[in-house]
Amino acid sequence: MLFILAVCIAVGTILYVYSETAPSSQTNIPVDIPVLTEPEYEDAETPEAVTSVENYEFSVSSDGDSESYVRSYSWTFAERNQTITVSIPVEYYDYYRNKSHSGKDFDHYALSEDDRTFLGKMIDSFKEQGEKYNFTDDQNVLNIISFVQAMPYTSDDVTTGYDEYPRYPIETLVDGGGDCEDSAILAAALLLEMGYGVVLLELPGHMALGVAGSENISGTYYEYEGSRYYYVETTASGYKFGEIPAEYQNAAVKICTMNPMPSMSIQLRADLVGTDLDYAYYKIQCDITNRGPTTAHNVYAVILAESEPFDMTRVWAQSDAIYVGTMADEATGWAEYTVQVPRRNQTRFSCVVYGDNFNADYSYTRVIFIS
Repeated sequence: MLFILAVCIAVGTILYVYSETAPSSQTNIPVDIPVLTEPEYEDAETPEAVTSVENYEFSVSSDGDSESYVRSYSWTFAERNQTITVSIPVEYYDYYRNKSHSGKDFDHYALSEDDRTFLGKMIDSFKEQGEKYNFTDDQNVLNIISFVQAMPYTSDDVTTGYDEYPRYPIETLVDGGGDCEDSAILAAALLLEMGYGVVLLELPGHMALGVAGSENISGTYYEYEGSRYYYVETTASGYKFGEIPAEYQNAAVKICTMNPMPSMSIQLRADLVGTDLDYAYYKIQCDITNRGPTTAHNVYAVILAESEPFDMTRVWAQSDAIYVGTMADEATGWAEYTVQVPRRNQTRFSCVVYGDNFNADYSYTRVIFIS
């Protein structure tokens, strides 16, 4: 489609051309928006291992005016007893608890950047344990998987009162466990923090983790974009790397990739603010929401009044690039511009949004006739 070519094929400067010479004049303007490629994660070679669960403990601590949830988890890996204690501020947990949980883009939960510092500290603790016991890099990965497998399985309606309630990693840690999607998301977030390639595997009524590995590993795997992702069961101990429960061996699998680029939601409002003999004037407001999972950097918007063939190649009017700013996950912003459209013609209003670290996106209104 011409629109796709106009928006996506080139990296360039948005052109601003507007003709005031005649009511019927049109301008041929290709809208060229920079498009970035998705970052790639390093593949990991991971051998087999067996894990088992010991227990976990729960408490709340208070330090002055702030309170924290304290969780201690114990599990067995490589015939060694492992323990880790996490302390999470109550306000930090409440922040995630109050975020929207309606989206089914499960990678967003694993990629939320607000918890990267905390997860990084957890990874440091795992590495310290690895140094203590002379674990290899692969064993460090398996130790993290063991930790997640050690967490109790709890259904959503028991712990939250909601069915199909995906948790952010911080919530799973504080809640003391979760269901299959929660444990898979937590494991994915931790392994991503270590730089390993992972995907989420959606099966009928179930979710598991896929970890990138080399061809010399045995076990069940799924090929995606030239890499092998080995099945990892995160809901119970005792499962080996690449071992899949019998009921899912022939099941259809949807691979959910980890896409760290922000996703932008765009809504348009067009208000007629005036007319004269030749022109109609519309104020166009573009409301932009960053749906996450990460901060959108240097967000710009371009507002257009298109003419036929309505494929982003011909316009009656076009704004300059309007700077919206840097937008955190779930942040909102807006851009506004008044367009001048010749009367007795058709138009539709559009808004293209782009930035440093996400693909250009757009929204448009229905075609209207300017009488």
